[in-house]
Amino acid sequence: MKIGVTDSMGDAAKFQRYIAWLRSGTIPVECIVLSYAHGDAGEMEQCDGILLTGGGDVDPSIYGARADHPKVRGVDKKRDQFEREILDRALDVEIPLLGICRGLQLANVHLGGTLIPDLEDAGHSGHRGSGGREIAHPVAVEGDSLLREVVRESRGSVNSSHHQAADKPGKGLRVAARAGDGVVEAMEFADPARRAFFMLVQWHPERMKDTEHPFSSELLRRFLRAIQTNDNTNPNSRRE
Repeated sequence: MKIGVTDSMGDAAKFQRYIAWLRSGTIPVECIVLSYAHGDAGEMEQCDGILLTGGGDVDPSIYGARADHPKVRGVDKKRDQFEREILDRALDVEIPLLGICRGLQLANVHLGGTLIPDLEDAGHSGHRGSGGREIAHPVAVEGDSLLREVVRESRGSVNSSHHQAADKPGKGLRVAARAGDGVVEAMEFADPARRAFFMLVQWHPERMKDTEHPFSSELLRRFLRAIQTNDNTNPNSRRE
């Protein structure tokens, strides 16, 4: 199977963690890097699934926030536009998609939702360590969610290194997990049965130290299985 992985446009070592994670499962995976810098959006036609990676902040003008917010940084409008086109295509041909960190935020605003521009300004601390380092905190998973079905846990601890989060859910989305302070930690379609696998998580499963942690290993297993199943049943998922 071929998975399109959006270029995080940053630390190369961190980007390779996504690739290594996808390849750590029991199903052979070929990763195709999708980047506006290479003008290779057309490569998505070969992809059976999409992973939206983390990175800098989403352009606040997309969700109606202040363009000059002092805490917003790393905005890359070309990346935003490129990945929104990738997202539209993935939804159009109904192939499985997983969004991680910034991937959650971009997908949410693309579907009409909003973000909290800075968690600390909004009164939420404990989502990243000093200097942007990762910390860990508990999350609670909604009982009737697809995520609950995937991880088979009602609670767990996840890694965290973010200063923004989803606020209002985008059209058709629902919150699947929250941190103890109410901050959104996962989102999915409210009616997932009508679409291909679509999961958005705020944590970084590819960087969790415990490789067998269900919020990492089970998420990967379900994502890969969804791609494999979709590949066998959905004629739109093959474009060779």
